[in-house]
Amino acid sequence: MNPNPKQPTQLVDNAVSLLVNTSAIEHMIRADPDNPDIGLKVWVRELSFMQMQNAIKTFVSIGGDGSVDIDLAAYWKHIFAECIEKTEPRLTPTQLMQLNPFVASQLTALLPQPQDLISTPLSDGDNE
Repeated sequence: MNPNPKQPTQLVDNAVSLLVNTSAIEHMIRADPDNPDIGLKVWVRELSFMQMQNAIKTFVSIGGDGSVDIDLAAYWKHIFAECIEKTEPRLTPTQLMQLNPFVASQLTALLPQPQDLISTPLSDGDNE
């Protein structure tokens, strides 16, 4: 907790600026490690705070004994479904799960990371 947080001095002009962007953002990523000219277009949607909280439930399980189980495959499957609006060329959800590591690493770099969902949404409002 920050002991001397700077307090806002004026209200936001437009409440819409507080909401997530509803339109997906287009990105071009490399599709071939040997040819930098070959790419894949990916449209990525931003997650809202509540969508981030729901995503946590898909990959973190807490046992009755306090043990924590993290399923990263379930996380990425959920995030791909929630955040990837479309691709060009078109990839099905099944094909997205079968991407080679070169393409998948670039794609996942555009998406929220598991540690962001656990730490950021839970701590951002903790500075009052």
